[in-house]
Amino acid sequence: VDDTAPGISEGRNAGMWTVAVAISGNAVGLGETEWQQLLPEARTNLRNQAYRSLEHTGAHYFIDSVADLPGVLADIEIRLARNEKP
Repeated sequence: VDDTAPGISEGRNAGMWTVAVAISGNAVGLGETEWQQLLPEARTNLRNQAYRSLEHTGAHYFIDSVADLPGVLADIEIRLARNEKP
């Protein structure tokens, strides 16, 4: 789980499932208070830019923040039970 391209690359090179964190990480670079003060259109634009900046990383999953991680972990558990590999 990382918010940078080098971090995702390291995870992939290690043979791990990788999760790119877009909004609450470096791609947006704002704290929660600053994020909440933005107009919805500005949030949407920043979110889209953040996802675009990370899409080339090859991450297996993309999430807005670590608050979204439990769902990803549940999915990975299912995939592991099926003997899927990253």
